[in-house]
Amino acid sequence: MIVIAEKPGQLGNMLMLFSHFIARAKESNLTVSNIAFDDYAHYFPKTSQDFFSRFPARKSALSGKRFLRRYFYDAVNLAVRLIGKVGGRLPFIRVFTIYDWDSELPLGSSEFLDEARRKKLVFVRGWGFRDRGYVEKHSETIREFFRIPEHNERNIDRLIAEARRDADVLIGVHIRQGLISFDNTRCHFYFSTEYAARMGELTALFNGQRVAFLICSDFPQDPAMFEKFRVTFGTGSLIEDLYALARCDYILGVPSTFTMWASFYGKVPLNFIRHRDQRLDLADFVTMEDKL
Repeated sequence: MIVIAEKPGQLGNMLMLFSHFIARAKESNLTVSNIAFDDYAHYFPKTSQDFFSRFPARKSALSGKRFLRRYFYDAVNLAVRLIGKVGGRLPFIRVFTIYDWDSELPLGSSEFLDEARRKKLVFVRGWGFRDRGYVEKHSETIREFFRIPEHNERNIDRLIAEARRDADVLIGVHIRQGLISFDNTRCHFYFSTEYAARMGELTALFNGQRVAFLICSDFPQDPAMFEKFRVTFGTGSLIEDLYALARCDYILGVPSTFTMWASFYGKVPLNFIRHRDQRLDLADFVTMEDKL
């Protein structure tokens, strides 16, 4: 069994990383457990019913309460770190650790697969575990695994119906302003007035069409900032905002795995705002089907 034993970020990062392991598990008939998914397992029926958040999905007899998941994750993570310090190898255990954000280990490589098939437990720590090409191949399996509960879907149905009323095009805008402690967020921080200016640019690209916007943000927004646009705001629920963006026709936001996941899940063209003097072009909106 492959066990993801460390958290390289928040929800978007965790979904992206988990998806690469699911693709490899599907391709090579392996089992993966994501104990590091404890913060988000309750959002998805497949993982909420399994204490170990395994793929292929199964139910476990152990309680799925979040505090128990957290204690279990902390204990295993500590043990895996200690094993890593003494070489990362024991008779039935292997630990793979990627220390930096730029390195990658292909999950289909013989280095990884041989250990995954031979060892009882293979623990992984880090961000750069990838299975290029196979995420796209097994994308429908991944989408099915990460379906959200019906009550969340119903809330999103109502939200999207309201957002699309009297509109030809619905553009999702992800305003990320809350987590400025992260380097990538500070580098791509924009004021609400700057997002509004981008929305104006986008409206002009759809000449003659009725354009509406769905704004989802990790920081409270003043509706008056966007009063000249047809705007609906997300519910404020992390998972509902994410999956509502996946129901738009286009998505605009700063570089983020959050919007990348929405684009991948809903097959929605996405464009990143990378710098202040960037000009928006519909040709730059692409789906993340093969880029997750």
